[in-house]
Amino acid sequence: MREIVYIADFFAHQVHGGAELVDDCIIKQLKKSYDIESINSQSVTAKIIEDNKDSFFIVSNFIGLSEDVKIGLSNHHYAIIEHDHKFLKTRDPSPFANGIAPADQIINGYFYRNAKTVFCQSKSHAECTRDNLILDNVSNFGFSFWSNKSLETIESLLSNKKSIPNAVLKSSNPIKGTSSAINYCKKHNIDYQLIQSPQYSEFMSQLSTAENLTFFPQVRESFCRLVVEARMLGCSLTTNSNLGCASEEWFSSLKGRELIDFARQRIRENIEHIKNVIEGNKSEILIEPRKYPKISIITSMYKGEKYIDGFLKNIVEQTVFQDCELIILDANSPENEFAIIEKYMKRYSNIYYERLDKDPGIYGTWNLGIKRATGKYITNANLDDNKSLDQIEIMVNCLEKNQDIDLAYSEAFITNVPNETYGNNSSQGKTYPVAEFSREAMIKCLPGCMPVWRKTMHDKAGMFDESYRSAGDWDMWLRAARAGSRFKKVNKVCGIYYMNPNGLSTNVETQKEKFKEEQKVFWEYTDVFGKNVTSQYKNYFQEKK
Repeated sequence: MREIVYIADFFAHQVHGGAELVDDCIIKQLKKSYDIESINSQSVTAKIIEDNKDSFFIVSNFIGLSEDVKIGLSNHHYAIIEHDHKFLKTRDPSPFANGIAPADQIINGYFYRNAKTVFCQSKSHAECTRDNLILDNVSNFGFSFWSNKSLETIESLLSNKKSIPNAVLKSSNPIKGTSSAINYCKKHNIDYQLIQSPQYSEFMSQLSTAENLTFFPQVRESFCRLVVEARMLGCSLTTNSNLGCASEEWFSSLKGRELIDFARQRIRENIEHIKNVIEGNKSEILIEPRKYPKISIITSMYKGEKYIDGFLKNIVEQTVFQDCELIILDANSPENEFAIIEKYMKRYSNIYYERLDKDPGIYGTWNLGIKRATGKYITNANLDDNKSLDQIEIMVNCLEKNQDIDLAYSEAFITNVPNETYGNNSSQGKTYPVAEFSREAMIKCLPGCMPVWRKTMHDKAGMFDESYRSAGDWDMWLRAARAGSRFKKVNKVCGIYYMNPNGLSTNVETQKEKFKEEQKVFWEYTDVFGKNVTSQYKNYFQEKK
């Protein structure tokens, strides 16, 4: 018998909440087929995960789960039972257009992506999860879970006399919308009676006597058990658009005993669905997948032996690396970087290496990489920089959600110490600042060192100018802006930039040449900067003779 480790913040014997009741029902049903150990998320350690590596993990509410445990779980078989939009900082998609949050509001992306299946409560809940995280592993239960005892309790109340014309839930939790429901009733001169009880059977008994339930949840509910229970008891509803269950086909047509019978059937089906995922069988009720677009990571390499191992480790650990191709172009380096690259190529089939006969320069190498790229999106990755593990994911999500944007970027921490990582660095919070996008703002270092852009941007703006040694990227972005491209800043620091004393941008010996190039770029794009910026900086760049 296979062992299951069921992880949740709390269980039904600790907290009497909707998620806990769902978990309790699932656990009791699965115990008929599996040995199950239930562990509170805050008690789970990396050692516990490793000690149970042959088990299948089911993760429910996981606020208490540490980051190292999430990373550890990503190397094992697990499913997520998604209750309340834990991929969002606010856990509420309501304020965002179409429920799609900006990139800086997304959390736990890699944890969801590495799950065998993410189980959601309703169609709208599943679509919201899929579209925010761009997942292809989301499954819709299309219902919630009730114990046989709970359904029998509801069924026993069906004959109760309807003595309350209109009921309103009495709750101190603002998201339950009690004050909104009361205000609605007052505004429309509707009599109402508040109902409340800590005991499930007593509360259901009160609800069963109501002809109508007025309920206005203040956040988007992934399902909303209360409303379905009201429908089971034959109540009509006055509510808003925040009900996840309302996206299901059965919602408007089923009520009373018919809905109770449907619940029993659907719960049985969903338990079988969970068991299929545990056993590794093909899922039958995955919602239409939204595949992650392919990303091409282009790397120019020259004298990078002391950086290459850390660089590759950082790239292959990117949360979307399985959707990437890493194109390493060796600019005829005299060092033996390939000995390390080869080890990674044996493990990862999406790493491509090519040694060039001569060094075409940084921008020539990038252009070769772009020509070889097969991805929808492009990013350049410097050997001596380090990305947050979700950097590429965040940038691509930004571009997927903003089809009018061609390039996404963010600030990066600054370090003077080579081979530091994003998660452990000496920057002390100091960043390489970049402004919000405007053509005028491009006089500064916008978009910084780690942008991700659409490959199609080159169709209208051309390629990098290979005559430059250090200012070719500034020239490229300005040319793209002139051609109509728009950039978007992600409000999260997504990388760490190494101030390499031997780099083209920092080496004192190349500063004079660098300035000449910047001078040339400035006077080429005064139409992009505009009159005010040009006037402000013309003395600095010494007006062209």
